Amino acid sequence: MKRVITKSLLVLMSAVLLLGCKPSEGEKGDTAKYPEKNVEVIVAYKAGGGTDRGARILMKESASEFEKPLVIVNRPGADGQLGFTELSRAKPDGYTIGFINLPNYVSISLTRKTQFDKDTIIPIINYVYDQGVFVVRADSKWNTLEEFVAEAKERPDQITVSNNGTGASNHIGAAQFASDAEIELKHIPFGGSSDMLAALRGAHVDATVAKISEVSSLVKSGELRILASFTEDRLDGLDEVPTLKEKGYDVIFGSARGLAAPAGTPQEIVDILHDKFKGVMESPEHIKAAKDANMPIHYMGQSEYREFIDKQEADLKVALKLLGLN
Repeated sequence: MKRVITKSLLVLMSAVLLLGCKPSEGEKGDTAKYPEKNVEVIVAYKAGGGTDRGARILMKESASEFEKPLVIVNRPGADGQLGFTELSRAKPDGYTIGFINLPNYVSISLTRKTQFDKDTIIPIINYVYDQGVFVVRADSKWNTLEEFVAEAKERPDQITVSNNGTGASNHIGAAQFASDAEIELKHIPFGGSSDMLAALRGAHVDATVAKISEVSSLVKSGELRILASFTEDRLDGLDEVPTLKEKGYDVIFGSARGLAAPAGTPQEIVDILHDKFKGVMESPEHIKAAKDANMPIHYMGQSEYREFIDKQEADLKVALKLLGLN
């Protein structure tokens, strides 16, 4: 009888040990074979916008590094909130990753009731830092920033400026500029940069705040004109464009775009993704493709990227309150 009880206890203990060793939802037993199926890459904005164009460049150049396809999935809606939510709620197994846009990702989570925040994702790698610019059509009556500000003072809340969403990066940049310049602008939100720029090009608004990669080709073609940049120094190749800072407005802003995974994704998989994408970003082929597309590449590794996100949140809590956007 004693022998039977002992045998039963051994079987029970073995079963408990096996259960204890069972991988959790986000764990993966053999990362050496990763990926074994397609990896979805969520872009929270429409095709053709700055985030989408950058994503397609990086994924195209990365294709040879992965055994399975990297599939871009556009999930536009609510200024990026729809795509960011889907990314944060995805199964943390390495088969769904996505681009997050800063400050949009953080500002939306601070100003709305959302199902995501900075802790629902794991930063993988930052890809781009796109500087902000203040833009009008080339046929605009404003040739200089001074002319624009002077008329804005005479016509408060009448000049329309499009942006990529309420509380999104371009809205914050435009609001900060207006506050420093002591002017009142009418901010018109759109669901992303492609619609925002379409409104300007179609003369439905008077001006816009955009990122340099989104408008550089339109500036070179003579369709748009940059009145000023939101940068410390003048932009490379656009020496004639003044900075807001040199005009007396200490407003610096841009947009960081990078890849993240849902919280809970195994660190081994995050490391694989980081190393593969970093290698591609440093390749001559990718550097040329990014340069041809006016894509300002700016690498940040996992730790630096996390620190950058944390600082964005701290800074935005102050800025949004001052601007009444919270």
